[in-house]
Amino acid sequence: MILSISMFATKFLGILYVIPFQQLVGASGMALYNYAYTPYALFISLSTLGIPVGIAKFVSKYNAAKEYDTARTMFRYASWFMIALGCVGFLTMYNMAPWYANVVLAGQSELANTVEDVTMAIQTISFALLIIPVMAIFRGFFQGNQNMVPTSVSQFVEQVVRIVFILVGSYYIIHIKGGTAKEAVGFSVFSAFLAGITAFLILYYYWRKNVKQYNQLLNETVSHEPRNFGNLFTELIAYAIPFAILGLATNLFQIVDQTTYNHYMLKSGLDGVIVEDSYGMYAGSLYKIIMIPVSFAISFGQPLIPELTYHLTEGNMKSVRKNLMLAIQLTCFITVPAVVGMALLSEPIFIMFFNSSVKGYNAMGGDIFRLGSLLGLFMALYSIVTAILQGIGKQWNGIIFLVLSLGIKYLGNVLLIPIFKTDGATMATMISYTFCIVMSLVVIQRETKFKVANLIRRLVAIFVFTGVMALVVVGVKFILDLFMNYQVHHMLSYLYVGIAGLFGVIVYFGLAWYFDLIETLFGTKFSLKRLKGRIVRRR
Repeated sequence: MILSISMFATKFLGILYVIPFQQLVGASGMALYNYAYTPYALFISLSTLGIPVGIAKFVSKYNAAKEYDTARTMFRYASWFMIALGCVGFLTMYNMAPWYANVVLAGQSELANTVEDVTMAIQTISFALLIIPVMAIFRGFFQGNQNMVPTSVSQFVEQVVRIVFILVGSYYIIHIKGGTAKEAVGFSVFSAFLAGITAFLILYYYWRKNVKQYNQLLNETVSHEPRNFGNLFTELIAYAIPFAILGLATNLFQIVDQTTYNHYMLKSGLDGVIVEDSYGMYAGSLYKIIMIPVSFAISFGQPLIPELTYHLTEGNMKSVRKNLMLAIQLTCFITVPAVVGMALLSEPIFIMFFNSSVKGYNAMGGDIFRLGSLLGLFMALYSIVTAILQGIGKQWNGIIFLVLSLGIKYLGNVLLIPIFKTDGATMATMISYTFCIVMSLVVIQRETKFKVANLIRRLVAIFVFTGVMALVVVGVKFILDLFMNYQVHHMLSYLYVGIAGLFGVIVYFGLAWYFDLIETLFGTKFSLKRLKGRIVRRR
């Protein structure tokens, strides 16, 4: 429970800080920030390869067998391996920065940011790769020893320190020192390294605090046959890599966007500054906001996956089918009304969070959010179906689908961005996610024999209730528009979203309660205690 709460709080803070940050650095500053953070997130995954998760599993497994020496040796080897990977990742990212900056900016000089700006941001953030991978392996070791406190504390403190450095540092540079937004972004991306150092020191403190206990366990190791650590490490990599790759979908799609968006938007004849600012709204602001309902929905559905794996091991296919259908239903139950509501209230939501004084930018942000909000449903469903694929041991199928979808995404951007502008990038992402989701469901259906018709029938109620909710929200908007001009007085956007959103929530959950949908999904009468239990449960 501690780890779940910490992860949720950390994610939530990571979503919300972007609101004041964009107010400080502007849309072009947000674009520059994302130019650095998107490849950084990819390099972090490539520099860890999911090994920390694998180490947690291995340490737990061999501790249970009382082979404490095996677990400790694997931890030591993995630590050195992570240090090496981190160094390779740092050198690669640092030296590729000028080339990547040229690709991102499509060789254009009329954009708000220059090649030098993007190179600086990417090279600055690359230093974090020297500390994050080895820090992750310590977290995996602690988790394998069933000690969740070091991971929870270090994750939360790391996020808080990073956000404080970003916001306070940016404010100081821009409003006190009189510096530029680009300088503020440069310091902000370096905060990943500073926060990483802080988190590592916390982990080292817990290591020193617990090392005597771990050494005592070494003395309790039972006799066992010699282990071939080469084979064990190969097994670890084979387990960890699929886990890491499947979690990269959103980041890989964003990489495709970064390397194609500016080029094809400029080809459509738009001004360079507008192109880059729209990218900041799309890749930065939009993705952060839609992750709020996505994270919440996933926290409902994913706890069912370990139970699904257990039933599969026991050969209880009826329970397997029940759990996978329930996981998908719970995800849709939260995500569908949330993204539809966000789409209907796209402009006031954008103004509420990212109000801009530049003429036409609020309307542009609202347009980007309108279709872009619906991406949340695709992202949430992809996370659930790939988790199910891993639960039934078909993760390599998911990797093949992901690779093919990257080609679909690239082709979609090439064809759709010149026609539909930012919406074209959104459409291409939706098509790519749809391909992965549908193909994954085909594999899941083949392996578990669940009935697609039953799943669709159970989802009908969610979509019908969402449709009724949408009609009510549209009606409320019509009335509010008569006397509430949030475009002129942006503070009214809070009241506008609050009133329309409240009516939507009451209608949707009222229908779900009246027609027993909540009871069907939660297995009991709805209560806040049951809601809390669904979110923090870890099996």
